[in-house]
Amino acid sequence: MEEKMLIQQLKQKNQIALEKIISYYSAYVHTVVRNVLGTYMKAEDIEEVVSDAFVLLWNHAEQIREDSTTLKSYLASIARNQALKKLRNHNPLICTLDDDILILDESIDPIERSEQKHMLESALSLMNELDREIFIRYYYFMEKTNHIAEQLKMNESTVRSRLSRGRSNLKQILIKGGLST
Repeated sequence: MEEKMLIQQLKQKNQIALEKIISYYSAYVHTVVRNVLGTYMKAEDIEEVVSDAFVLLWNHAEQIREDSTTLKSYLASIARNQALKKLRNHNPLICTLDDDILILDESIDPIERSEQKHMLESALSLMNELDREIFIRYYYFMEKTNHIAEQLKMNESTVRSRLSRGRSNLKQILIKGGLST
């Protein structure tokens, strides 16, 4: 309940709400950014991206939909995207993906991006709960496979094979839906 109140206050540009959010979520946002930037960037760069994430939260607070997202996941998305942007600007070759995976392009029309996001969420909802959790932890929260395996008490090779199978299944679903080729 407090989170919804903080979101409402943030939308009204209440600086105290922002300070509370920073106090509560800064360690989490730092972890998300560090998971993306890893050893490629210095601690100062990580802190800069964390700060940028909270500035973006402040500047785009009106876009937070209280009914469909948590502040934590919204912040994670901002932090992840900012970290990837910083990484691409630093060295574009670092960000190449070894698998075909959908990346929602933020430069496209917001309505089209919303449709893509909805289709991706629908495709993810068709996965079994464990595979979906592994997939989201790896691709969304940028957790490493050994950390996921440890948290879920499973073998790391099992996590990797579930990711591979999940990518194949997700790709087939998205192709059928016309989102990927």
